Amino acid sequence: MERNETAELLARDGRAYTVRRLEAADADALKRFNAELSTSSRRFFLPHPYDDDTLARALERSEAGDDLLLGLFDADRVIGYFFLWYYTRPIPLLGIGLVDDFHGQGLGREMMRFLIEEASTAGRDGIELTTMTDNDGAFQLYRKMGFEHYKDVDNLQGTGQWVVERAMFYRIKADAQPGNESHQPPVGV
Repeated sequence: MERNETAELLARDGRAYTVRRLEAADADALKRFNAELSTSSRRFFLPHPYDDDTLARALERSEAGDDLLLGLFDADRVIGYFFLWYYTRPIPLLGIGLVDDFHGQGLGREMMRFLIEEASTAGRDGIELTTMTDNDGAFQLYRKMGFEHYKDVDNLQGTGQWVVERAMFYRIKADAQPGNESHQPPVGV
């Protein structure tokens, strides 16, 4: 997705939400997004700290094309934050987060479809992601989307804490295999 380009994602009820690439001006909106997540959601989705410096570096990477950071908007409010880190690698890392009020509307699935299509269009080999070992809902969604669990890995969370997570792989090219790259965030921590 190019800068200034927008797209729409539809919820199950037919309501449309706007997707666009995040930029430096969205730092405060991302802070509000993080603040809106419940404690349990933040435990499952804390890709990096939401301080000014970390957000500035993350958004700079997106603007430079190193990462693809997207926002799902309801008017001017970020309700979803989803991304492909290390976007220029053959196998980028996927992450999705959604404000609690919007769970159960099929938007997580739509955000994943969007990222898979972006990676495919960009000629990537596959996509990796990690999920907490006790986040069964996300694990089942990822499996339904075609991701395969291939091992458990140590992963650095946005809190700076190392945790064991399930590593999953989505094959875009038939001969693609999971990478040997770290599952760490490109900024923060």
